[in-house]
Amino acid sequence: MQSLGNLLELLLNANINFVLIGGFASVVHGSSMVTQDLDICMLVDPKQVEEMRRCLSAFHPAHRMTSKKLSFLQFPTDTANLRNIYLETDLGVLDVVSEVTGVGSFDRVCAQADEIEIFGKKCKVISLQDLITSKKALGRAKDLAVVRELEIIKKTARLAD
Repeated sequence: MQSLGNLLELLLNANINFVLIGGFASVVHGSSMVTQDLDICMLVDPKQVEEMRRCLSAFHPAHRMTSKKLSFLQFPTDTANLRNIYLETDLGVLDVVSEVTGVGSFDRVCAQADEIEIFGKKCKVISLQDLITSKKALGRAKDLAVVRELEIIKKTARLAD
């Protein structure tokens, strides 16, 4: 059963430094879109990967881009050169990237991120402008539809200021 909210709460309660991006971030910024996965940007290093394995261990994380759905808990053994991680878990799909298309590295995304409180925890969320930039760079029809909505939200927010 998919529960992306529970997946986000699990990550917030873990010792993982990440920025919420993608569809969830769009919703945080006011979009009406529906998302089927949780997307985050983080520095993908061995310490972060180990913490992610620990917090996801009870939810059967498996690599969704491999034909045999290898367990994330055991594969890969060498995590030093990982850049992206695409998982299926009992709580839903989790995509982890180290760079955001059109925006840049985790450090760049994090430097411009907004911070909100959710589930009683502070959560970094990609800035509205960076989200728009990223979705434009991706260029898929579904992303461009969200861009139109986010640009209206941005314009409305400027008018309210």
